[in-house]
Amino acid sequence: MLDEAYDAADLGRAIRRLRMEKRLTQDVLAQWLGVSRQTVVSMEHGGPVSVTAAMRALAILGAKVVVAPKDTIVGKTHSG
Repeated sequence: MLDEAYDAADLGRAIRRLRMEKRLTQDVLAQWLGVSRQTVVSMEHGGPVSVTAAMRALAILGAKVVVAPKDTIVGKTHSG
């Protein structure tokens, strides 16, 4: 499944979905990331977390990440 993240809330939803697909708890993901469970909760709700923590979470969860300016994504629209 392709997740398009246009903002922190979209990214958080994608991380939560991936974590749940892997049947991981927030506590386990937090331990793997070296952060608190509250940081994972904040991340999943689109709150302020470091880009490094978010990217590490995506890598741990096996997500493929492509970064592009929003206006260059051909044929994609945000139904936000």
